[in-house]
Amino acid sequence: MQGGIAQTIGLVLAVNARLRGIALPRWPEGSAYVFCNEVRFEGRKDRRLFGLGRPLTIGDPNQWLETLPAGTQRAQLTLLPRNDPNISDRESVGFTGGGPVCLASIIGTEAESSYGGWEVTRENDPERRIWSVIYRNVPVAIPDIPTRSDGSVRDRLQAAIEDAAQFSDDHGMGFTETLQTARAALDGPDPLAGFYFADMIPEALMPLTWRQLFACAGKAWVFGGMGSWNDVWFEGEDQARYQALSDALFSAVIDTLAIATNASAPAR
Repeated sequence: MQGGIAQTIGLVLAVNARLRGIALPRWPEGSAYVFCNEVRFEGRKDRRLFGLGRPLTIGDPNQWLETLPAGTQRAQLTLLPRNDPNISDRESVGFTGGGPVCLASIIGTEAESSYGGWEVTRENDPERRIWSVIYRNVPVAIPDIPTRSDGSVRDRLQAAIEDAAQFSDDHGMGFTETLQTARAALDGPDPLAGFYFADMIPEALMPLTWRQLFACAGKAWVFGGMGSWNDVWFEGEDQARYQALSDALFSAVIDTLAIATNASAPAR
């Protein structure tokens, strides 16, 4: 999974876990931060007496969680399409900052959404913590994400994975085993086993069915740059078929990740 998307998902999960009293890995040990030397937050207003609404800079994810706005009820992953006429979200996801716009949204008395910008600031860091990430509050209307049954989400994701796996097998693309492994997570008792970002989702955070869906979608992330699912080209009808099922797979994967992430929220 692209690091920026994974980290934003991790922030949403961390808020919901905190609200529910569930422990999660903290900065800087968590898997979502392993390549970052800095993760800070800008734009939240200081609401203390005489703070006069001045914008704050919050130094790291731990402080961000400890200073959530009063009346926070839950967090959600908000996805917005970029609508770039030159490149689709699926095709751009291999680039830093590409893919759909992913926001960590706080829902409550004082709603806010944060968007992360990534920049290489320590190119030769011996621990490979090369990235600085700055999350800025962005003024967008936060949609109320409708709930969906795990069965409907599962059917769509499973169909997209099976179509892509068959196409990969028929055309020797080399992704069949990866997609079959992802599909198996839908029925596994420990679906997050072997998933790089598994530490973001302890068992208590979401029911098994949603962990299975999250794991399946995460393991089916074959998109990226050179050498990825995106880095192929066919001719004629094969290319048209490839484009259609690729877009269907990406849409199913990203939507499932968002729906499963938002299933971690405290009960309303």
